[in-house]
Amino acid sequence: MIGATVLGPLVRAPDGALSFDEPVDLLTYQRDCSAVAAGVATQVIRPSEATQIAGVLREASAAGVPVYVRGGGTMYAGGVNPHAGGLVLDMGGLDRVLDIDVERGVVTVEPGVRFGTLAQLLTPLGLTIGIVPSTAPSATIGGAAAAHALGTGSARFQSFADQVVGLEVVLADGTLLRTGSAAARDAGFFHRYGIGPDLTGLFLGGDATLGVITKIALWLHPLPATRATGCYGFADPQAAAAFLSELQRGETLQHVWYASGYEAGSVRARVTAARPDIDPATLPGFCLGFDYGGEAGDVTQARDRVLATAQRHGGREFPLFNELYFDRLRNDQIYWYSFAGYFSRSRCGILMASLPTARMPAFLSVLNASRAAEPTLVWGGAVVVCRRGLHGGVMAFYDEATQWPAAQAAMQACAAALREAGCIPYKSGKMWASEVRRMDSYHATLRRIKAALDPAGILSPGNLGL
Repeated sequence: MIGATVLGPLVRAPDGALSFDEPVDLLTYQRDCSAVAAGVATQVIRPSEATQIAGVLREASAAGVPVYVRGGGTMYAGGVNPHAGGLVLDMGGLDRVLDIDVERGVVTVEPGVRFGTLAQLLTPLGLTIGIVPSTAPSATIGGAAAAHALGTGSARFQSFADQVVGLEVVLADGTLLRTGSAAARDAGFFHRYGIGPDLTGLFLGGDATLGVITKIALWLHPLPATRATGCYGFADPQAAAAFLSELQRGETLQHVWYASGYEAGSVRARVTAARPDIDPATLPGFCLGFDYGGEAGDVTQARDRVLATAQRHGGREFPLFNELYFDRLRNDQIYWYSFAGYFSRSRCGILMASLPTARMPAFLSVLNASRAAEPTLVWGGAVVVCRRGLHGGVMAFYDEATQWPAAQAAMQACAAALREAGCIPYKSGKMWASEVRRMDSYHATLRRIKAALDPAGILSPGNLGL
């Protein structure tokens, strides 16, 4: 999965940018929150302006120095791990909210802005952005764009990329590119598709392989006036998938801000840990949690509609799971993947995959097969419901001191099995790189684009299998 570290020359830091290369200062830049092995950079530069990044990339391209781009380091795909050595660009210095345009309904920020910081500015205005990842508030908005986030809002709006109006990006040769309507002089950000092909999409989910994002414009939405949560239990994943498909086909999720599903093993572990007196045989085979938002009457109608749909598929309300887990998850903003592991091991490896709703049973079959094949790890699974389709997470909790090789091998075997089951990589970074390479035509096209935009191959080597 990971190549050898290459120690190269240092890049001159532009005026106004911080630079350090002492080994002790580089320690925190070795890895993100993934199960991907760490890398060792030669240097870190912390710019504060896009023009500084342009100078760094020009010099790095000329010298052949690899460049990795780091935001909050909360991602779980290994995209920021500097496995080829070289330079890490720490985007924390570009942390300004540049414009809140209420009339256009657009907010423009620099990539180092944390979701928590932006929320503090937008909440008094009664506004929010469309997608807020579960890793907020510590995650950066640039990282969410580069790694293609999901989270609160996905049931209404699909994904973070669908909420981006346009970008400013610095290419490997130092070119400053603005996409969407902002490509035209003095037009500003208000439309993503108005000028020819959509260049914005090249850099969303690109894990900094094609350019470095320096500005992000996002749509604004009203904050919900009322919120409520509810959970529903089903006999098996097949019934739950049929229930979700009906909701998605009928466009009935407009007042659902977040929804996620939990397989039998995870439900049993969470409930029995809190209530050991409960007979596990009485628990549902699959559980779905819904976080509703809107005007009070709209929330009531949405809850009634969801319950009626669940009952048509054999589902029932499951208030115990809402009390013990889901309501706390949503209101306390606990990371869904770390709390899911009930803190049983030192670290969590996560594979995220996109899948059609009807394939959820196949996705969970892969999880159960992984659980049987590597029982020394603690496995869990969940899905995030989007406006269309699902994003599924397979989680393997392990002790890093003793189980690192086993965890890496198990996650790679699980990735291959998920692809065979018809799932596709999501937040690929390096975690999914070997599977992306097997998508022959797709990957060949990525390589051609990479060669055109980054001929020296300096930007994030290894990400997306490039």
